[in-house]
Amino acid sequence: MKNFSIIKAYKLCFICAAALLPFSIPAKKAGAAEIIVTDVKELNKALSNAKDNASKDEPYTISVQAGNYKLDYTINMPSYTTLVSEPGTTILCNTEEYAVLITGASDAAIDGGCFKGSGIFSKGGQNITIKNTTVESAPDCGILIKNDNKQISVEGNTIKKAGRFSIALMGADFNGSIEKNTITQSEDIGMYLYTSSFKGDISGNTIKNCKRTGIYAGVTAIDGDIKNNTFKNVKGHGIGIYHGSHANAIDNNKMDGIGGYNNGGNGDCGIMINGDEGKGKKATPTYVKSITNNIIKNVTYSGIKLYSGPSGASDDSKANQDKTYVKDDIKGNTLYNIGTYKHSKDWKKEIQKGGRYGAQTGIYIDAHARVYGDICQNKITKTNLHGIYMRVGAVAKDIYNNTITDTVEDGICINKKAKVTGSIKNNKITNAKTCGICVREGAVVNKVSGNTFKKIGYKDIFVTSNGKIKKN
Repeated sequence: MKNFSIIKAYKLCFICAAALLPFSIPAKKAGAAEIIVTDVKELNKALSNAKDNASKDEPYTISVQAGNYKLDYTINMPSYTTLVSEPGTTILCNTEEYAVLITGASDAAIDGGCFKGSGIFSKGGQNITIKNTTVESAPDCGILIKNDNKQISVEGNTIKKAGRFSIALMGADFNGSIEKNTITQSEDIGMYLYTSSFKGDISGNTIKNCKRTGIYAGVTAIDGDIKNNTFKNVKGHGIGIYHGSHANAIDNNKMDGIGGYNNGGNGDCGIMINGDEGKGKKATPTYVKSITNNIIKNVTYSGIKLYSGPSGASDDSKANQDKTYVKDDIKGNTLYNIGTYKHSKDWKKEIQKGGRYGAQTGIYIDAHARVYGDICQNKITKTNLHGIYMRVGAVAKDIYNNTITDTVEDGICINKKAKVTGSIKNNKITNAKTCGICVREGAVVNKVSGNTFKKIGYKDIFVTSNGKIKKN
């Protein structure tokens, strides 16, 4: 590595050195200072200088020139400082879990650079930006956010082979956005939000080849949308909203190749909303405003699932009624090839011994969950069980204008004391191997009308002796 002197520019006087830079530096405020570094000793001195001198009126930019750097200390980001790395900058980190610490800082930013072997950790800061970085092979989290973080942006980063979570919020009060990041080969969950408060959108991210769930929220309030994200070859759920978490819309996400981690148990889903806290415990309200316009393909179990769970040993328990729900509609989703997992020949014996059989269904409303709006205008093609399935006290309003094709059993099945309080109407059901619409085991549907059936294996509409359609 060449050893150049540290060059300082104060109050925009450093015109000559700025002209030598081959990359674009963000616009500076009047009174800004700029330091250009070409080795790790200079970087350490520059950080110390910024810590002593950077201020709101005179912020610092430390510009790291392209090259390979071996870092044996942790970068502690000072307030009012931006660390900019020229394209082609690789920092090999011999530090512990995190190469960069942003602790209690204000107006600090990381822009660019490839960090190999360690992650980035922000704790208790405000006006923090982490963008355009590459984090490779971090032993713990690629990017970790904790505590109170006001106005923070995590944008355009690439996180590869994180040892645990690629992007994580743990106990964070986060006000900002997580967008346009690329997550690949995460050893655990791609994006993990736990015991946090999040104000902003999770949008435009790409998550692929992860060993567990793509985006997981647990005990986390999301005041924003999860939208326009792409998931490819994710072994757990695509999106999981759990244990008292909530979000606004889950909209326009694209998923292909979901599941495999929980095969043989309760199964993995494209989208899972689950308030269940376990046997004998009451569920915590867990919900989203709407689930709309998602494209979900090639899933081992269900495309979209809601589960509230009985608190007792019996499915008849009402303790968790409506604790998991969608406020408005499940609408306009496209689901294809749902239920790709092939059970063993002895799966029925496994269930008798306490195993669980996850329904391989397009849209699955289970165990006292509720859709306060409608299930409508969805296109469901090729499922290994039902197109739309409700059971164990689940409730929905209307089920209408859905197109359901190629189901191994029923197009629409309402089962085990589930209720449709409005109508099942104007659906198009084709090539259902058993029934077009089936109502059974204490389930009640208010009205069925105007549905179209083609190539139905047994009956277009079938009601068992203990099921009920009030108006047909």
